[in-house]
Amino acid sequence: MASSNSSISHSSIQISSTEPTINSTSNYTSESIKLLLMNDNTNYKVIPNESKRVSAVCWKRNEMGFPAKKLHGKEEFIAIPGFASCFKCLETYRYVNSSATHINSHKCSKLLSSTQTSLDQHFLSKSSPRQTDQRTAPVTKAIAKRKEEMKKVCARWIAHSMRSFQIVQDFGFKAVIDECLKIGREFGPDTVLSSDDVISCDRTIKNEIQRLAKDERSLLKDRLLEAVKHGGVCISRDIWSDKYRKIYYLGATAHFVEKDGKYYSVDLFCTEFKARKKSGENIMKLLRKELLVFGLEDYLSDIVFVTDRGSNFIKGLDGFTVLFCTAHRLNNILKHTFYQNLLKEKKNDKNKTTTVTERIEKTPNKTTKYRTTIEASPEIDFQMELLNGENDYETDDSEISDDDDGIIDYSSTTIYDLPTSAREILDTIHYCKALVNLDRYIQVEQEDEYGSTAVDDSHKKQFSKFTTLHQSSVVRWLSLHELLSSIEKAYHPLKSILYEKQESSRLEKINMNIVSQLIKFLEPWKYVMNEIQLSNSPSLFLTLPCIGYLKQEIIKIERTMRGMKFFAKRASQLLESMFKIENLHVMGTFLHPNYKQLRHATQMQIIECHSSCRMAIPPSSTTTNISSNDCNDINEPLRKKPKLFLESLMDDIAPVQCCHLLKSKKQKIIYKKQKMTEILS
Repeated sequence: MASSNSSISHSSIQISSTEPTINSTSNYTSESIKLLLMNDNTNYKVIPNESKRVSAVCWKRNEMGFPAKKLHGKEEFIAIPGFASCFKCLETYRYVNSSATHINSHKCSKLLSSTQTSLDQHFLSKSSPRQTDQRTAPVTKAIAKRKEEMKKVCARWIAHSMRSFQIVQDFGFKAVIDECLKIGREFGPDTVLSSDDVISCDRTIKNEIQRLAKDERSLLKDRLLEAVKHGGVCISRDIWSDKYRKIYYLGATAHFVEKDGKYYSVDLFCTEFKARKKSGENIMKLLRKELLVFGLEDYLSDIVFVTDRGSNFIKGLDGFTVLFCTAHRLNNILKHTFYQNLLKEKKNDKNKTTTVTERIEKTPNKTTKYRTTIEASPEIDFQMELLNGENDYETDDSEISDDDDGIIDYSSTTIYDLPTSAREILDTIHYCKALVNLDRYIQVEQEDEYGSTAVDDSHKKQFSKFTTLHQSSVVRWLSLHELLSSIEKAYHPLKSILYEKQESSRLEKINMNIVSQLIKFLEPWKYVMNEIQLSNSPSLFLTLPCIGYLKQEIIKIERTMRGMKFFAKRASQLLESMFKIENLHVMGTFLHPNYKQLRHATQMQIIECHSSCRMAIPPSSTTTNISSNDCNDINEPLRKKPKLFLESLMDDIAPVQCCHLLKSKKQKIIYKKQKMTEILS
């Protein structure tokens, strides 16, 4: 894109036919030129139309120009004939016979910033809303009539082809409609066109997608190779299965930072895993094959791989830099804390036990005997025991004593050695999960309660009109927080429904005090998981402060909530034994300006971090003297307002208050650089 501070003068840009020109325009299309302008601004840019005979408004206002390609080995740009491009959004049109009618009608939309691939940028820039001209009343009525006809056409298409209703909101569908409108404006009302004239067949679309994919991979390959040379590429990959089709897939996502400091996240591939054994050797064989397309097969030692703790992944990536997924590990710690870890079912298991329990419920009118058959659940790896006569939830001091904290290993306590209060908590979790199938009944109940004839009492005002029961998944065990919160909000509708179904005992055996304390126990975990599971920004620096915050909150829960004391101690010990802070976590935190004090790191971790940072500094940068003139080249980014949770994890301002005594901003910057040099030396 042309820039006012460009080092290339207009006199060096030649458009005359006497200079070397592009031999043929058959290799270019409007879309391919736009992609080149967006992704390769070193060799392609938009140059102005310097002809003195121009009369169109788009040329005079310098809104449109010619796409140009840089000559090999020279600082000259040659215009690509037959095309015109917008300086701002880089939208490209065919420019034939000096007719500027269709490019004059171009309404430039702001280029949307995105960390996705250029194909997404292509669709987003086309589907972005444009400013509409002031219309007269007849034009508005005509458009409304056309919209009504379009509604009927879309409705018939969706019903006949069984498409989703939301397809009309898809940005790709809107881009197709915008392109059709553009074609109509270009040819005018005198030209008769049909859909077959502008829509290609399925085979052509398939070939075009393959060509676009090839072009995108080629552009992405150059960016990845440039980033990996500076050590800024991380690849996360995983295997998942389609249980219906019995197919396994291997996918990988690349996270990289370019020279300008911008962070990008791109899905590299998702391919079928055809090998029968999911061994580490077969995984690496397929991974190398797919990375060969991007030229990364020789740079595997410079890439950081993020994975879970699967034995096949660990074995396959042996010898490479591996960072285990923090969110995956925290999820496993939570499952182990509440004894929810899955057991692999063995075939022909003859040791499966069944327990039959009986209970008697007495009411003023009748006495009913219930018989319950309990089998080992595939979701919960212990035998649930229904407790009789255990209504007191608060933990007795005799069950968990503070004097035994240094003796008892809570992380290895089996399900059969649990105290009564801890067993009741596990029963409550089991009972709450069994209520999810009542969600539809709750929706019907709420429609009746909040109808026009419903009585508005004080109890109904406390709950939202659209309360629903959320499901809990073992894979995402923190979803239990959503389930418990929804049960707490929908308590009164649940009570009414179960009373009508004569199943009130299903809710009566749930202690709502336990539910409330479980919600409070899981809240810190939810905060941490939400911050570290980011796809559009890096989160490595948050691992150390978040784990430190989690440990502190668990200690607070242990002291304030006696009922959750056992699981708080167990979670604390499991977090200490199952999660390891790596040096990369500490380095990421140290290099972030808001967390560089390393408040939650040990002395050995700090020493190792400083040593690694010194080794990572290039030798040329350590001998450079800091002068006051260098401050003129410093452009500090705009300070973003941090979230409340992240703000509580940031460093204290007190240690650097002496910096406020300095008078000028330049002196402050020099002071900070000197302090950083002292720390690293």
